[in-house]
Amino acid sequence: MKKIYSLMVVAILGTTTMFGQGFGVGLDYMMLSGTMIESESGIAVKNTAGEDVSSSSAVLNLSYTHPLSEKLDMVGSLGYGMGFGLIPMKASLSYGITSNVSANFGMGLYMITDDSYAPYEGTIGEDEWKGSSNEFGLNFGVNYQMNAIGIGVGYDMIKGGDDTYTLNAITIGLSYAFGSSSEKGDKPAKKKKPAKKKKTSK
Repeated sequence: MKKIYSLMVVAILGTTTMFGQGFGVGLDYMMLSGTMIESESGIAVKNTAGEDVSSSSAVLNLSYTHPLSEKLDMVGSLGYGMGFGLIPMKASLSYGITSNVSANFGMGLYMITDDSYAPYEGTIGEDEWKGSSNEFGLNFGVNYQMNAIGIGVGYDMIKGGDDTYTLNAITIGLSYAFGSSSEKGDKPAKKKKPAKKKKTSK
C-alpha cells in the first residue's frame, strides 16, 4: 500500500510541474450515512479497536481542471480522508450555469481504508471469493466560485444496493484554484473601441 501512495505522490508532483495553471487544492467535509456507519436500528458500528466508527471524514484533495468548451470543464481530483478512512478519486463534468455557479456530475473510485470495513468473504462453488475494498460510486452537486475561492455542496453515492454494506455522504467543500479554468456561464459582451477618425489633408 505504501508503494501505491508513493507512486500517487510522484505522479501528482510530476503532473503539477507540467500543468500548473489548472490545479487547485481543497478541503471537503463528508457527513457519512449507511449501514457501514450504523445499523438500521441505529446502533453504531464498531471498528477493530471496539470504538464507534466515525460518521464523518475531512478529505484533503488535489484537483485539476481542463476546459472543454466555454461552459464545460472536466475536473479530476484525488483526496485523502481523515476520520473515516477513504481515498476518493473522482472524474466529473462541470457545467457553468452562470459566471459564478456551476453544476457537477461524475463518477469515482473510493478506496475504503477504514479498519472497520471488512470486504465480504465467501465461496462460489469450490472457489473462495473475497470482495474488494475499492468501490465505484457517483457524485453530483453545485459549486459557487468567487475568483480563486470555491464553495461546493454535493452528494456522494459510494456503495449501495447491498443490505450488508451501504455508504453515502453529503459533502461540503472549500477549494482554492491556482490557475484559471474556462470562463463558464453568461458573459457580458465586450465593448468595441471607437474607430479612430481619419485625418483629412488640408
